[in-house]
Amino acid sequence: MLKDVNKYVVLLYWDKITWYAFGAISASLSQHNIPFEVIKGEVTKTIENWTSKGYRVIYGESSRNMTLSELKTRLKSLNDNFSSTEVISVIGGPHASGNPLEILKMGANFVVIGEGEVTFPELIHSLSKQHFSLHHPLTIPGIGYLDTNDDLVQTSARPRIDLNHYCPYSVHEPFPLHPPIEIMRGCAFRCRFCQVPYMYGNPKFRSIDAILKIIEHYYEYFHPLKKQVDIRFIAPNSLGYMEKKRGIPNIPILKELVQQIRQYDVRLFLGTFPSEVRPEYITEDIVSIFSSVDNTQISVGFQSGSDKILHDMRRGHTVDAGMRAYDLLTSQGYTPVFDFILGTPSETEQDQWDTLEVMRDLGRKARVRLHYFMPLPGTPWSSEKPVPLFPQVHSEIGRLAHDEILSGDFDRQYSFSKPE
Repeated sequence: MLKDVNKYVVLLYWDKITWYAFGAISASLSQHNIPFEVIKGEVTKTIENWTSKGYRVIYGESSRNMTLSELKTRLKSLNDNFSSTEVISVIGGPHASGNPLEILKMGANFVVIGEGEVTFPELIHSLSKQHFSLHHPLTIPGIGYLDTNDDLVQTSARPRIDLNHYCPYSVHEPFPLHPPIEIMRGCAFRCRFCQVPYMYGNPKFRSIDAILKIIEHYYEYFHPLKKQVDIRFIAPNSLGYMEKKRGIPNIPILKELVQQIRQYDVRLFLGTFPSEVRPEYITEDIVSIFSSVDNTQISVGFQSGSDKILHDMRRGHTVDAGMRAYDLLTSQGYTPVFDFILGTPSETEQDQWDTLEVMRDLGRKARVRLHYFMPLPGTPWSSEKPVPLFPQVHSEIGRLAHDEILSGDFDRQYSFSKPE
């Protein structure tokens, strides 16, 4: 029995796949003085422990394409075991933003659409003011829910946040999180397979001063524990940081960023996952900047060995640009890690062979990660079906993997997409 209608706790589901966003959301909750705890493992029993003490629970989780079945199972369990007066579920993340209706039909009470740092805390405060009743419509920006007719209600879009006002880490005990630092959000390019530009729009940047303050915290937190402090970034194209014109890296700012960070006793990683780079941004000036960081592997989004497919993707670069990046990096002793996608719409057997040929050539001095196209909600290709692999192409992929020329999560993605 719930005795105090305003006694509540936010329970966030921990998933290692989405932990980068987890740090930012938990930090935002702390910033807004909202109590929360972390669920690792079994959800129902943890929630029962709280509801038995008279708490209302707001359950939060991030959605992702390849984990939808698990999310659906958890939401069903919540709805089977608890009433909406006990538990309210709020789902965010890229899938909820791209296809809010699908997540709501799975049983979620609310979805957060787009950035969650402001929307999620504001939603919690709004629910608290109306005693967590779901019978009153909410109008705060950036959310979606079903009305009494099970039709989607989607409120107005929320203005973009200023990254400088929100930290990416959480010091919440007993589960502190210090993920890579998000230095930019959004993308100036409009690749048809990628959710980032359609979810966030053009890039917004975290200032160098704000980045340095975060690094100071990371150092002060980890150094006394005698742990090596590694600084990594989150960016769809880290070499586009603070660019003034699309496609032209801001060399002075990138140099300043690296030089400022080098003042600290940390290891600095630039151009590695999760801050890949685009091939046409690799120039001699950029390679000279890499000489001041600690990684020797550079993650590059090549995506296809067919110029026709690169055009269809709206990638904005050619196969030659990828090969020039390969030559520049390997000539200076770096190991490029190239990402490719097979199975995109309009892909022919020849396109697949062209990509395999390029991967084979690159595999002499580079690493290759192969992915299979998955239509993502909110993208121009969201309703497109993956093109199946041609039998001989599939066999050749197996040989390349056996020869350790390529790696990646290709087989799992191929099984998940179930091409016809």
